[in-house]
Amino acid sequence: MPDQSPPPPATSRGLDTWFLVGGIALLAVVLILSRTAAADYGDALTRNMVRLSLGWFAAAMLLMTRLQGADWAAETTSGRLARWCWTWGIASFLVHLAMAFHFFHDWSPVRAFEHTRAVSGWGEGIYVSYAFTWLWLGDAAWWWLRPAAYAARSPWMHRAIVAFMLFMVFNGTVVFEPGAIRRVGLVGFVVLAIAWLASITPFSPRRD
Repeated sequence: MPDQSPPPPATSRGLDTWFLVGGIALLAVVLILSRTAAADYGDALTRNMVRLSLGWFAAAMLLMTRLQGADWAAETTSGRLARWCWTWGIASFLVHLAMAFHFFHDWSPVRAFEHTRAVSGWGEGIYVSYAFTWLWLGDAAWWWLRPAAYAARSPWMHRAIVAFMLFMVFNGTVVFEPGAIRRVGLVGFVVLAIAWLASITPFSPRRD
């Protein structure tokens, strides 16, 4: 049965246009700067794309701590902002994965498996990363295609998804990354924890 969400008003369509154009422009800036300001283009592009993805992810998470009711159905400005941040996060992450496979793994799943084993000691962890990617992509697609159903789903389902994704991001930024990325990741999770504690309905839809 098709989603019965009302058509977005003109202001929402304008917001969508700005976020679509702005996201593409930001993506282009990262691509250009990675090529012109780094000696190793492949390494810089791969790292910068995941940083961009994490920035969108963090923005979406912070917005989600404040969403309620109609926000989750993307009927409000806050809801649409959160959905766009969520969407550009996975879009940037997919570009990051493509660059990683192109520049470092020669599009070989076997090489990706071996790299994961060398970094984490557990090559099978690559499959958990695949699950993370598909889950994020599916969640974003659901939010766009069936926003009313997305808003009406069980809060516990949403919290389980978010908990898994936060666990993966924490491992990717704090556990297995050294230096500045680890410090930024820790600060980000502290800020997110404070926002979560200050929220009424953290990270989950609520049916009014």
